Order: sequence, then structure tokens, then C-alpha cells
Amino acid sequence: MLTMSPLYADDVECSRATAPAATNEPRTPASKPSFLRKWGPALVAIAGVIAVNALLLGPTGSRVPSLSARQLAAKSMREERTQAVLDMDWDHEADLKRGVSNMSGSRHLSEADGGVMEYTRRRHRYLGEYVHVDVSDQFSLFGKISISLIYFAFWVFLMFPNWFLPIGRPGIALGGGLCMVVFRFILLQIGHGPAFDAAKVIILEPLFLLFGLMLTTIYLEKMERGGLFDKLRDSLDDPVNWKRSAKIMAMSTIGSAAVMNDSVVLIFSGVVVDLCVRHKVANSLPYLLSLATTANTGSALTMTGNPQNILIVSLAYDDISWMEFLSNMVLPVCAASIINAVMLFVYYSGELFPGSSGFLECFGIVFSGNRTPEMLAQEHAYHARNVAKTDDEAGSTGWSIWSKIQIVIITLFLICFASGLDVCVTSICAGAILMVLAAWKRQHYDPKPEIVEYDAEGNALPPKKMYDMDGNEIEPEEEELVTESETTLTEVDYGLLMLFIGQFILIGSFDDTGVPQAFFNAAMGGCAEQMTSVPCVYWFVLVVTILSNVASNVPVVQMLAATFPYATPYDWMQVSFSATIAGNLTMLGSAANMIVAFQAAKVGDRTFTSERHAPFGIPSTILSLYAGTFLLSMVHFSPECSIKLGECEE
Repeated sequence: MLTMSPLYADDVECSRATAPAATNEPRTPASKPSFLRKWGPALVAIAGVIAVNALLLGPTGSRVPSLSARQLAAKSMREERTQAVLDMDWDHEADLKRGVSNMSGSRHLSEADGGVMEYTRRRHRYLGEYVHVDVSDQFSLFGKISISLIYFAFWVFLMFPNWFLPIGRPGIALGGGLCMVVFRFILLQIGHGPAFDAAKVIILEPLFLLFGLMLTTIYLEKMERGGLFDKLRDSLDDPVNWKRSAKIMAMSTIGSAAVMNDSVVLIFSGVVVDLCVRHKVANSLPYLLSLATTANTGSALTMTGNPQNILIVSLAYDDISWMEFLSNMVLPVCAASIINAVMLFVYYSGELFPGSSGFLECFGIVFSGNRTPEMLAQEHAYHARNVAKTDDEAGSTGWSIWSKIQIVIITLFLICFASGLDVCVTSICAGAILMVLAAWKRQHYDPKPEIVEYDAEGNALPPKKMYDMDGNEIEPEEEELVTESETTLTEVDYGLLMLFIGQFILIGSFDDTGVPQAFFNAAMGGCAEQMTSVPCVYWFVLVVTILSNVASNVPVVQMLAATFPYATPYDWMQVSFSATIAGNLTMLGSAANMIVAFQAAKVGDRTFTSERHAPFGIPSTILSLYAGTFLLSMVHFSPECSIKLGECEE
């Protein structure tokens, strides 16, 4: 009899309504777990975080250490540098011609060009004028409270869309954005808030990237049956549940570090759902969590793993190289990945280890190769399906010319991605090339569809002839070509783009009020000037995690860059790790989670929801966050001082 994790018995029971049974064995309905059984681990993790920080900093922050002589000197140098930059003369027209919003290539200015001071001035303008303009002082108290209430109302709607009208997350987000635009206009007219430039808060780069990745993914999947996409899915397949989950986690971790987490989950969400359907699993949530959580964790490894890391490297005052970033993140990411995998196996031991009687038996299954009768039955069924394949299906395992062309295009795509070329342009170009290739293949290579009618006995009927009023036969018109706009391009998930546009507007308006910044300053207290020093670092990463789930991680990084313009490379390593791992806390913590939920729902799998994600996401994220933060604070290779500011010379 298949056993299941009692913590998620309701998820299994819910998904059985849409998934066929794996065997003909009668199943007894699972009892719904109690509140403490389901949310107990999350509550224990939250209580543990509060207890650790109260122990380190004191219940009221009384144990926050005073600033050291080095920290006081660094603070003084930062204030002097900022004042010196503000006193510098500058040419506005020259800034416009040079493109002050483009900081690439300006980190190492020669002395003739102004050196470090001119670089600091340009960056100061970039941070203050192009990243975030502080207009919080133009809001009245009523304006701030009302905007915050609207934002949190729609935040709840997005977290739990099924609690209200069946509109869906894209409609909720877009409706919230439009509501925010209208209400900001009303506040402007009655004098309770400034003007709101909605177009400015919509960050176009993620939208372009998502469109290019969706275009590329669709053509990889639709171009050829049995092609590259199907072979990719087969490589993740395995008759043993826990091995299949482990393969998904390994692929997601490595892929996210190499090419960005959003692209990995966009490509593989459908693959994971297909595997669940193929094996008729009762609960697809462990496999979707395997993909989403490891995509977020693995993306913390490199500076190109996610949007916030790319932004951190571009906004950091000091240089951070690719190898420096990687060397700092190896230990914390490995620790977080192991913790996440172990907790996933523990939480879903019933689904991933069917027939096991406890953790010790699961341990023996993983490390000694033991198998339960239920696992043996799954293997036999898997091999029986493979043997039953027709000769045509068995013969389609080779690499066709189209699969080879796809491999060449994707290899060039990854090379361009890794070499630092614009990721938006690269992804859209890859999708456009695949689109042209697919159109040429359909027109000149694929067999033309034959429209033949048959009689009741299965005999082909001759084509019908048509005559005009004079009895002359009308020649049939040539069949009109079906274009890409009518077929594949219609499968691009424009609703997902609408979801992010609405979220950008909601978050941008909320950031204008200054509430997130005020929360950060009030929460940090005396730790603000020593945020990455022990013991303040453990409180700092918790605050960043909360803000990343409330106001999104990219705006949080922008806020920290403007608030602490001279943050050291080590400071940014802690920010990067905490803001990235925070994506696993709740459904809205990262774009990768939203993409997985959205892509799975498109094919009818709606098990990946906020209320099912949180009981696992909260304890897993907190343990991973604090273990990684401890390792990063103990072993790091980035300096804890700013070289460009001159702090390291003392």
C-alpha cells in the first residue's frame, strides 16, 4: 500500500481528482492534517529565527555592538566622498551625450578623465536620478497609508487568487496596477501625493527576456516530435521517484547558475509536468518544488544567475569579478542546496519513497540502493512501457538534422549569454532564428497535410468538384499558407507578461511612499552602519528576506544601492545571497516561482499554490538562509572594505 507524507495528505488527495491512479489498488482517503501538523515546522523555524536574533542582539537591540574605529573612519570617509562629489562641477550636456544611465565601461577612468572621483560622480547621478527618486516627502500621511493598503490588498489577492473571484494572477496584477495609476492620479489632484510615472517603473529588460525565452522554448518544443525537447525530457526520466526528483534538482541548480533561473524554469516547467503525467504521480508538488526551489538556490552561485545579481554587479561601487562572485558563493550555495534537498525528501518521503516505513529506511534507499516492493513495481511498469513501444517510436531515438541545428543554435545562445552579451537581445534573436527555421521546415520539408474524406467502409472518396452557374468546373484555389502568427506565436504566454507589468506598477508606487525604506531603517536600528558584521548580519539578512517577499528583490537591491552607495563587495555578497534565497520563502518571493505555477497551470496542473508552497518554503528557506549566511561570514574572499574609497589602505 502506497504511503504518503501526512503533512501534505490534502495536496495528494486534491491532485488525485485530476491525475489517474498509478495502480488499480484501492486507496483509502487521506485524513486532512491538523493546523499544527501542517504549519508546525514553519512556526518552529520562525520562532527559532526570533530566538537567535534576540539572543545575539537582545530583545530590544541592547546588545548591538558600538561602531569600531575602522567603521567610524569608513563612515567619515563615505560622508566626505559624497560631499566632495556634490561640490564637483559637471556638464549636463556632456552627461546626456555620454549616456549617464549607461555605467558600463566607466569603472576605470584615467586620471585625465577624472579618475575615481569622476566615476563616483557619474555613479552618484546614476543612483540618484535613474534608479530611484525619493519622493516620499511629497506624500501626506493619508497618501502613504492608502497606497500601502492598496498594495497589500493586491499582494494578498496574488498570494491566494483562488480565495476570491476566479480572475487569475495576470488579471489581478494588471487590475491592481491600473487601480494604483488611477488612485495616484486622484491623490495628485487632491494634493496628497506627487505625480506617478507608471511607464518609468515598468522594467522592460525582464519583459524582453521573458518574451525571448518563451519564444525559444516554444520552438524547441514544437519544431519536431522526438527532437531536442523530448530528448531533454527523457534524460530527466527515471522509474524511481526520488532519483527523478534528484535529477530535476541537479539540472535546475546547474542550469540556473549558468543561464539564469527564469530561463531554466520556463523551459523545464512543462517537462516536469509531462514527467508527472507520464508516471501518473498522485502529487506533482514535490517535483515542481524540486524545480523552483533549486532554480532560486542555484542562481545565487554566479553573477548571471538572476536579475538581482546582475543589478548588484552593475551598481556596486567596487569591481566584482565573475570568479570572485563564484568563489564566495560556492560554500553557502552548496549548503543551501543540501538542506533544501534533504528537507524535500523528508517532507515528501511518502511520495518520493513509496512503501518506506521511516527516515532510516529512506536513508538506506538513497545510499545503499535498497528498494521497497512499491518501488520495484514502479520499475517493472516503467520497463514494461518501454518494451511496449512500437518500432517507429524506438527508431526515433537518433539525432535528426533538425535536432542538430537546434543544438548548434542553443550552444551559440549559451556562449553569447555567458560572454556577457545583452541577455534580452540574445534570447529574442535565438527565438527569431528558430521561428524562421521552423517556418522554412514546415513549408519546404514537412509533408503537406492531405484532406481526404472516407466513406463508411473506409474507402477514400474522390475530391468534390464545384461548378459555376453555366456548368463550368471551378478550379480549386491554392491552399492558403498557415503563418507563424496564426500558430506558434499564439502560444506565447502574454498573460505572464501582463502579470509582471502589473506587479512592476504596484511595487513602483509602493516604493515611492518610502514605506519599505522606513521599514528597513527602523528594523535595522543600530545595525544600519554595520549590517554585515556579526551579529548584525543575521538580523540584516532576515530584514532583506522579508522586504524581498513584500517589495520584490530587485527594488530592494536598488533601494540598498541608493541608501548605502559605498557598500563593500562583501556587503553585496550577503545581500545577493539573502535576496536570492528569499525567493523560496513565499510564492511571490521570486519570478521563478510565478513562472513555474503559471506554466504548470497552463497544462492543467494547479497543485503549485501559495498555501501549499509556504509550509515547506518557510522552514527550508530559513534554514538555508542562516546556514549559508554563517558560512559566508566565516569564509569569504571579497574584501570587507571599499578599495575605491580607500578604506583598505588603512
